Amino acid sequence: MNQARSYKMFSLLGTSLVCAALLGGCATTDALNKAQASADQASKKADEANANANAAKTAAAQASQKADQANATADQANSTATAAKTEADKAMQEVDKLAEKIDRMFKKTMQK
Repeated sequence: MNQARSYKMFSLLGTSLVCAALLGGCATTDALNKAQASADQASKKADEANANANAAKTAAAQASQKADQANATADQANSTATAAKTEADKAMQEVDKLAEKIDRMFKKTMQK
């Protein structure tokens, strides 16, 4: 946005200098019209550059928002995976306990 303003300022300043130089040298109406047309064209291009910069800023903000949403989803998935691993670890401990109990029972049966 500041860039577009500086383009406009330089454009208008340049046009003013050209006009002053032309007026100082008895410029014709045609030369002044050409200088004004150049200034108008430069101003239009500066406005277009400003609009493009604003559109890019909006797109960047949207991309940032989507990235934040993706990070939140990834965090939720990570939490779910951690909870599932914890449950699986508990289940494995129970399986190990049951296996040991079965082994003890089997050994007692074999001793009889």
